[in-house]
Amino acid sequence: MLLPLSFAAACAAQPLEFPELAADVPVGEGRVQPCLEELPGEIVCGRFRVWEDRAARRGRTLDLAFVRARATSTAGRQPDAVTFLFGGPGSSVLEQAAGVVQGFAGLRERRDLLLVDLRGVGFSAPLDCDVPYPGGVASRFGTLFPADHLAACRAELAQRADLSLYTSNHTMDDLDQLRAWLGIPQLNFWAGSYGVREVQVFARRHPEAIRSAVLDGASPITEVSYVTHARGLQDALDRIEALCASQSGCARDYPDLSARIDRLFARLRESPIELEIGGAAVRFGAGDLGYALRGLLYRRGGEVPWMVSRAEAGEWRPLVDYYLQRQGWVGEPGGATGMHLSVLCAEDIAPVTDAEVAEQTAGTFLGPHLIDTYRRACDAWPHAELPADFWQPVRSPVPALILSGEHDPVTPPSRGAALAALMPNSLHVVVPGAGHGVGGPCIARLTGELIERADVSGLDPSCVEAPSEHTEFRLLE
Repeated sequence: MLLPLSFAAACAAQPLEFPELAADVPVGEGRVQPCLEELPGEIVCGRFRVWEDRAARRGRTLDLAFVRARATSTAGRQPDAVTFLFGGPGSSVLEQAAGVVQGFAGLRERRDLLLVDLRGVGFSAPLDCDVPYPGGVASRFGTLFPADHLAACRAELAQRADLSLYTSNHTMDDLDQLRAWLGIPQLNFWAGSYGVREVQVFARRHPEAIRSAVLDGASPITEVSYVTHARGLQDALDRIEALCASQSGCARDYPDLSARIDRLFARLRESPIELEIGGAAVRFGAGDLGYALRGLLYRRGGEVPWMVSRAEAGEWRPLVDYYLQRQGWVGEPGGATGMHLSVLCAEDIAPVTDAEVAEQTAGTFLGPHLIDTYRRACDAWPHAELPADFWQPVRSPVPALILSGEHDPVTPPSRGAALAALMPNSLHVVVPGAGHGVGGPCIARLTGELIERADVSGLDPSCVEAPSEHTEFRLLE
């Protein structure tokens, strides 16, 4: 998950260098050194050592990477800090460190910013599946996780990691241990998507160490994801089809869009399209089309009619190329596919039943393709067996600003409302017209006010209530 546009400052890539920890540095200790010296104020990069197996407290260790940007004002400096949890699972915070520090400069005036790459991600022993695809590019169609590529990745990662020791419980215990070592009494969280779950885990396991939370793309821990994606995505596609029909230019260029999309899926279910990519013959099927549309519906829904129209005309490459772009994280550096699977297999896939899959995917364009892809991958991926109480509701008095996009296809406003019901000191704000991840000046102001006061009373969300602009559709030339 990327930074909200309102917070992401335009900046050149800033190189990060972290200190190395000698072999004799004990668990629970670390080192820091100056970094990001182009930016104002005192900023240090550090590493902190934890046990991989936190329960056994022996065996392999992990050196977590972090950045601490000290408050820029000496007057009124507060002891609590602001920290950030992105989505995925597997998104690196530190890869965007300079943008985060610049984008949250207002919060930094009185509070330190703490940026951490959690175990298995980014600069902290990343569990990437950066190994060749034995079956080449053709194997990347029909499934997100080709079985031979997954086996090669598992074999490579198993040499340096116990893949069952990468869950939200582990990462949040790591974070709390780092917090204590740094002498920070409490954390204010800015979390998006999967990061919202991590905040709930932190609040359950370390309630005394959390002061406030901004939760963007929110869902309670009781709601496992991915099995419900098909229904949410179908709702999002239905909205795009209705919006297109309501706008004269889109309705003119793409009449009967819903029926045309249905026919396209029916055609691919009967026989995948065969084409050549990089000298290899590939087969693009209905599941691949569904995954491509899933990506477009996150933030680029206005391109759906144009892409569909090109495919109808026999020009499949725009959709095929976009599918490969979206699927590319699985086998690229920085994808943290190992971490992604270790978390999701334990927390989202393990509790899913066949009956739930059938109920949640019936009548949707994606069908069971995505959830079945994950279930097959998880059958072959080592992961933790969590106790049943992991999925119990987390009820917390923490002051929280809960943010939902009106048209979010994966964490719709109903999920945000369900989480708000468990957090009596929360304010739930639905941003009109927004998708997965919200931003803008109003959200930035509300975020600053919440973290400054640790109190939702008095927050005025009326600035986000104006109707949003309609979706801009790509029209035919």
